[in-house]
Amino acid sequence: MKNRWIIVTLIITTLISCKQNRFDKIPTPKNSQEVKIVRFENDLFSLDTISIESEYKELSDKHTQFADLFTRGIIRIGKSDSLKFYHYLKMFLTDTMVQNCYRMVSETFPPNADFEKELKSAFARYSYFFPEKVMPKVYTYISGYNLSLAIDDSLVAVGLDRYLGKNTIQYTLLGIPRYIQRKMNPQKVSSDVMRAWLYGVFPFKDSVNNLLSRMIYEGQIMYLTKRMLPNQPDSLIFGYTPQQYKWCQRNEKNIWTYLIENKLLFTTNLLDINKMINDAPFTSGFSRESPGRTAVWIGYRIVEQFMERNQEYTLDDLMKVNDYQYILNKAKYKP
Repeated sequence: MKNRWIIVTLIITTLISCKQNRFDKIPTPKNSQEVKIVRFENDLFSLDTISIESEYKELSDKHTQFADLFTRGIIRIGKSDSLKFYHYLKMFLTDTMVQNCYRMVSETFPPNADFEKELKSAFARYSYFFPEKVMPKVYTYISGYNLSLAIDDSLVAVGLDRYLGKNTIQYTLLGIPRYIQRKMNPQKVSSDVMRAWLYGVFPFKDSVNNLLSRMIYEGQIMYLTKRMLPNQPDSLIFGYTPQQYKWCQRNEKNIWTYLIENKLLFTTNLLDINKMINDAPFTSGFSRESPGRTAVWIGYRIVEQFMERNQEYTLDDLMKVNDYQYILNKAKYKP
């Protein structure tokens, strides 16, 4: 992830889980490296707008990397040395809608909120399973409802104003679809942050960019996210209601058969791939009771069976495999 930003708007969720995985039996390490969580929005909105220039310079010097990402990539007012930067920053901080947004975030996410405890545990496990990998710093922010997540080389940032709860009226006024709104809940912060970071650490190897490769890669990311947050229901990984998840369980064989009979597994047509991989109110080709991204769920099931049948594989070993046909073959997947 050198010298690049990745802006991610992730799906938001609620799922179900069953038998314990072998990696989940490993307790959260107590002496591992601890992730640092910075509530940047609190520091930002405590600035005195009368002396905005000097106070913001002090704040940006303290958080140089994120401050640059925040102003250039998230609220998009440019660099601090650009013309009218402080004028735009002051407009942002004094905007009535943004101030109301900050008030709701403060009420919904008090100091030491649940997501902070969950992320500390998740990244302790990440450090245990991947000791050679960078431990990121986690920043929180508000963007005026614009952006859920962003990552850079050594940080991952989450817009808490995108997780205020599915009934937040501002989401409706902004025209956010209902199927996305129902996932915009506080409980989803930790799994979305973890997943965003994993996408950056383990990017898709697209030498063979067909549906099978994409769905198994996504399955790897989902599987790993679950292992970092073993106490959370599987639904938090996919963004399904309990009914939608049960639909997937009941129709697992039908989904797999549909992919085979319609010759979709090896398609490289991006339109076809996106229909099965991207978020949507339901999956094209199935009833409206189905959730979106059912091919990703199948990919997750394939990875689960691969790891169950190949007990010698560690999580690190799993993420080194980018021959997705190999994973399918070794999984001996039969829904």
